[in-house]
Amino acid sequence: MNKNVIGGVLVALVVIAFFVFQEPKKEKVADVTGDEIKLAVVLGFTGPAESLAESMARGAELAIKEVSASKLLLGGSSVTNVRADSTCIDAAAAAAAAERVIASDKV
Repeated sequence: MNKNVIGGVLVALVVIAFFVFQEPKKEKVADVTGDEIKLAVVLGFTGPAESLAESMARGAELAIKEVSASKLLLGGSSVTNVRADSTCIDAAAAAAAAERVIASDKV
C-alpha cells in the first residue's frame, strides 16, 4: 500500500479523534449553538485509490454521526456530512469538488 495513502488515513483519523475526544466547553457559544454543521468528506471515490475511499468515507461518517449524537460539539449542534469526489489524481478536480461543496452545500 502506498505510504502517502496510509499517511493520509492516519492524518484523517487523528483529526477526527481530536474532535471526538475534546472536552465540552462550559461556556455558551454564540450564534452557532444548536445549528447544523456540515462537514465535507472529499475523497478519491474514483481513480487509483477508489477501493480505499469508501471505507475511509464510512469511517469519517461514523465519527461524524457519533459526534452529532453526543451533542458535545459547539453546544449541541448537529453534524452532517456531504461527500465529494477528488478523483485522487487531478488537483483541479479536487479543488473544484471542494469549492462545489462550499458554494452549493454551504459546508
